[in-house]
Amino acid sequence: APKGQAPPRKKNKHCFCGDRRPCEGEERQPPCERHPIMASLFKKSVAAVMGLKEKQEKKRLQANAYEEALKAVAEAALNPGDEAPNLSLPLTSYYINSSHNTYLNGDQLTSHSSPDSVARVLRLGCRVVELDCYDYKQYSMKQRGYHASVIVTHGGTLCTKCKFKRMIAAIAENAFFTTECPVIVTLENHCKAEGQKIIADTLRGVLGDKLYIPKEGDLITPESLKGKVIIRDKRKDDDKDKDKDDEDEAKVAKKHKRRSKDEEEALAEHLEAAKANIEEEAPEEEVATFLRDLIYVRNTKTKSLKDVTITQLTGKEPFVTSSSWNERKHKKLAGLKVKKGLKKELSAIEHSLHSPGSSEEARPGAMEAWTRSALARVYPAGHRIKSDNYDPSDAWATGCQIVALNMQVTPEDNPLYTNWGFFLRKGGCGYVPKPQFLRESSFEELDQYASGLRTQSLPIKQTLKVNLKSARGWTKGWGMEEAPDVYCVVSIAGGPKQDRGHRKSKTANNTKSPTFNETFSFPLAVPELAVVTLEFWDDDTVSGDDYLGHVSLPVQEVK
Repeated sequence: APKGQAPPRKKNKHCFCGDRRPCEGEERQPPCERHPIMASLFKKSVAAVMGLKEKQEKKRLQANAYEEALKAVAEAALNPGDEAPNLSLPLTSYYINSSHNTYLNGDQLTSHSSPDSVARVLRLGCRVVELDCYDYKQYSMKQRGYHASVIVTHGGTLCTKCKFKRMIAAIAENAFFTTECPVIVTLENHCKAEGQKIIADTLRGVLGDKLYIPKEGDLITPESLKGKVIIRDKRKDDDKDKDKDDEDEAKVAKKHKRRSKDEEEALAEHLEAAKANIEEEAPEEEVATFLRDLIYVRNTKTKSLKDVTITQLTGKEPFVTSSSWNERKHKKLAGLKVKKGLKKELSAIEHSLHSPGSSEEARPGAMEAWTRSALARVYPAGHRIKSDNYDPSDAWATGCQIVALNMQVTPEDNPLYTNWGFFLRKGGCGYVPKPQFLRESSFEELDQYASGLRTQSLPIKQTLKVNLKSARGWTKGWGMEEAPDVYCVVSIAGGPKQDRGHRKSKTANNTKSPTFNETFSFPLAVPELAVVTLEFWDDDTVSGDDYLGHVSLPVQEVK
């Protein structure tokens, strides 16, 4: 700069608002200190990534009191579990702790795709993670050009992208931090042949011995696959391809049934030449096969359950079939969707029970029967863009094993409370055996259960009594009040609709250690699936009730 003039302003690499770097001898200022709007946006983005919203809700609790209290309550309330969980059944016999769009750290439209989100969910005990894979052309300075790559992102949104390799590395490092039970990686695969090869090479290279490669005759149970990662993806069935080819040939033959012998020979030679040409120019098929060899759980489309039969798996099958439905489609297939005219619904159920073969619709217990030999995955509907959740109870009650929930940081998420409480069972290993009647009943018994599920007329097996005595752990930070006005909501979820309900306690005014001394009763038709949740709230008429904390416990393992 000319003598006596200030140096020209330069963009600060550490500040996206374009402020200059400090001159020599000038004190360095934090980025965006003089730009309150930019600073506010920056803090909000950091809060979204780090989950500070959840931390702010816990500021009124003592330091680490929330986590310690939850741990203490769980240890005091649950059976110690001296016996090891039975993990020797086929995969279809278990409910599996599952997540939806695991890679996102916030909402479904504008959040970040981060390996930290995958690591967090795995360390919380989740055993099924989902990655949406897309082809991507990445520029390389070394190669001086673009090269093929695979990214993980939520397609058609403003969510950021992340390399597939980083996601798999996060899985390799964190998969078995909490439990040794196998992890299932669900690939929503939108890649072509080149991208599929990259996926296969990455899985083999990064996971190494942790990757399970299907072999004929292997015993496939959670016990035998401890420390392994299983791949779930679409896979073309060779038999179906063959049937399709046969159908195409039959159509061609029907269209050209009046052909001379010379024409048939010429056509045969033409077909042979075409097949030879395809075989010479078919590296893409070899690449696809390279990935398909790694897939054990084969995802297929199941639009109807009309022709379902009960098949009992042994655990030595070469693969397991799976299908995915959103929460609405599942209710429709399971017969739980509310229809107009209850009398028509009841008459249809009675008719199918008396003459199950005569009805064009699926039998009432078709969903429960289908999940005896296949894995059913249920996921949130598309309208849940804020990463909120649906109630997993209906899916569990109908035998669906992979009930995927959004596990991003969201406040007051009751379905997520139910999920974490449900999978505290069996030492938190992430695999909970389905009730015996769902694993061993005949089709007729499953029909009776399903009809009772729809009409909410299942027989009561047990009555749960909850004695609510007192609570403690809250400290200062209540504005003009010295302490909160605490009330508790006791709720039951996890099983059939007739089992679900909630009761509200009286309000203990202006106290940090409220005393209730109340008893609530809940009749249960399927106690094996029930989860009891205690939610505590501060009663505030002016600004709305404030969330204080919760604890969820599986009824089957409560002392």
